[in-house]
Amino acid sequence: MSFVTSLAGGILGAGAANDASQAEQQGAHEARQLEQNNATNALNYQNDVWTGTKAAEQPYQSLGSTSANALQSLLGKGFQQPSLTDLENTPGYQFQLQQGTRAINENAAANGTLLTGNTGTALQQYGQGLAQTAYNNDFQNALSTYVANLQGLTGGVNTGLNSTAQLGTFGQEAATGTAGINMRTAEDQAQQINNAAAARAQGALGSAAAWGTAAGGMAAGLDPGNVDFSGGSNPWEMAGQLFGLSPSG
Repeated sequence: MSFVTSLAGGILGAGAANDASQAEQQGAHEARQLEQNNATNALNYQNDVWTGTKAAEQPYQSLGSTSANALQSLLGKGFQQPSLTDLENTPGYQFQLQQGTRAINENAAANGTLLTGNTGTALQQYGQGLAQTAYNNDFQNALSTYVANLQGLTGGVNTGLNSTAQLGTFGQEAATGTAGINMRTAEDQAQQINNAAAARAQGALGSAAAWGTAAGGMAAGLDPGNVDFSGGSNPWEMAGQLFGLSPSG
């Protein structure tokens, strides 16, 4: 193998090894970029889902918070039973008492018993009966209202608690998904970094091997024992003729 041929082979071999290494490194770089883009898109999508989930749960969270505050206030006050004095001062009770008393008096006047003890007893019994009936009704209404408020607020609190539990589950799933995406991306990125490093190493080894082969060929080409000094167009032959060199041995 001639000196020039060996040199050319070394240049071409080293260039080919370098080109192959560059191509593999570029491929690894593009793969890393693609993986990073995919991971970013996945994380953005997951974040959008999580944001949408929180927005969807917000009304139930607000209901739970408002209900909890109102329930705390309601339980703090407890059931407030109505008083007879409050009942007697209501317009409805006063109207019924006036109408009933008027009817008894008018009936007694028509019968000539207006000022008798029977009429007084009748008025007393009517007033007492009306007060008892009206108070029982008022008490039951107040108690029913309290229980209804208690149940309604408890339901609101439970709605908020369920929403919080769901958000906790969704949040845990989102965290697990994010960790999984980041872990897979890190593994893929590490693999591509290793691939790029391997490509650089392989390119260096290939280039070194090409230059090593070329060096051996060039060394053989430079050996005067391998040169024909008798004439011809070989550069070493002409150099031998020019300087009066003769073959060794």
